[in-house]
Amino acid sequence: MALERRQIVERALALLDEVGMDGLSTRRLAAELGVKGPSLYWHFRNMRELFNHMAEALLETALPAPGAFPHDWQAWLADGARGIRRAALSHRDGARLLAGSVPTGQSLILDFEAMRGRLEAEGFRRGEAHAALMVLGRYAMGWALYEQLTPTLPPYSDKSFEYGLQAMIQGIADKTPAASRPRAEQLRPA
Repeated sequence: MALERRQIVERALALLDEVGMDGLSTRRLAAELGVKGPSLYWHFRNMRELFNHMAEALLETALPAPGAFPHDWQAWLADGARGIRRAALSHRDGARLLAGSVPTGQSLILDFEAMRGRLEAEGFRRGEAHAALMVLGRYAMGWALYEQLTPTLPPYSDKSFEYGLQAMIQGIADKTPAASRPRAEQLRPA
């Protein structure tokens, strides 16, 4: 049976839960898949490329599509940050995986240009849109990393994450006045 990329990524994510980032190797993954190590290199040039695909697999089911929450960029950004955090916490060392990887861009959900375009359509300038996406993504990953590295989380971690998220989104709105004003086309019924 021929291996497919998706099958390798799914097994790698399962193995990540078992052994963590430090225990995940091509040799171990190949053994789990019942193949020789070099056969994995037909699909991935190296572990970094595999990690990038693993990160993309985590995020593509967690992020809202660029068209979600029409005319409510704040809800869309908040849902995206929550999705990144959920994805990071869904697997052992998931936050480390996301923090150290760059999704491949093959998923339509993870099309950064489309995400930035969504914000530009809402009144953001290009640099503002880019910064907003990066800041909230880093916040969510950093929070998840803290949660994965803290043996005993305080019971208010979820509320604290939400407080910080809302404060950041309000700050983005304050710094982006054009996006904060409803436009005529936003007010028309669909």
